[in-house]
Amino acid sequence: MCIRKLAFLALSLLAAGSAMAKTPAAACAASQAEAADAAVDTLNSWAAIATFREKFRQCDDGSIAEGSSEAVARLLVDHWDTLPELSPLIAKTPALRPFVLWHINSTLDTGDLDKIKQNAAHCPNGMQSLCKSIAKAASKASSAP
Repeated sequence: MCIRKLAFLALSLLAAGSAMAKTPAAACAASQAEAADAAVDTLNSWAAIATFREKFRQCDDGSIAEGSSEAVARLLVDHWDTLPELSPLIAKTPALRPFVLWHINSTLDTGDLDKIKQNAAHCPNGMQSLCKSIAKAASKASSAP
């Protein structure tokens, strides 16, 4: 009987921990969502993306996330030459890397995803790991249903 209780307790804690891992640290207040929505239109550099992630990551869902994804795509498609600016930002804030990669997703235009894959094949020196991850994310997004 004691083993059953321990097993139940362990499973309950595991389930609770899993649910908590998916819950944002803070909820997005309506005023924050409004500010995040407005900020999406100003995401024209990697520094702006980093600042947005820091200020509004709790609001990065739905149409706001789609806008963030489009901003990441525009940088990767139209301003690939700025990619070296991303590296020191990731070094300073490692959570920026998965944020950027998460925004390379199936909401993006397939032509943009193809161009991102092409650009990733021409990687700036010292950024091969990031470029490989970018290409992988674009390939995964392209094959998503």
